[in-house]
Amino acid sequence: MPHSLLMIPVPEAESVVRPRLERQSAESLPSNPDDIVAQITLLTPFADLDAIDDGLRAELRDFFADVVPFPFLLTGLFQFPGGTAYLAPDPATPFRALTHELFACFPEFPPYGGEFENVVPHLPIPMSDGESIEQLRFEVGSRLPISAHAQEAALYWYEPGNSRILERFTFGTAAA
Repeated sequence: MPHSLLMIPVPEAESVVRPRLERQSAESLPSNPDDIVAQITLLTPFADLDAIDDGLRAELRDFFADVVPFPFLLTGLFQFPGGTAYLAPDPATPFRALTHELFACFPEFPPYGGEFENVVPHLPIPMSDGESIEQLRFEVGSRLPISAHAQEAALYWYEPGNSRILERFTFGTAAA
């Protein structure tokens, strides 16, 4: 189902995520090949496309202008009970805090639609049909840890065949 989301792009992990997505399905890739696919979601689902107006964008710009950029590592490969494989950020606290702060600002959009009680920051790693977590760990494990830096958030529209970044929000601009 098409929806928007707020995420932190992680370009440092593109070389791990993009080739795996390209092998699976072109529909999983953004419309613009320069858009980032490696990301840590902060809030999803977010506003409908017709509700994303100048006022909402200004609120998001103001929110992220106060966020101080921060370094983190992607340290380990894990798997949720439902099967999604992911890289875990360390520290996870800044991501979790941003999700909770965004939810406080936009209570009509609970994280993951309110489906899960706990927020687990993660960078999803696509798995091929029949691929085990052990096989994925063998392929990706030697590339860890990945050193990264959260410098911006993005408002992203997900729609098969028409996914795209709607706007980027640079961190730390309020003090500039």
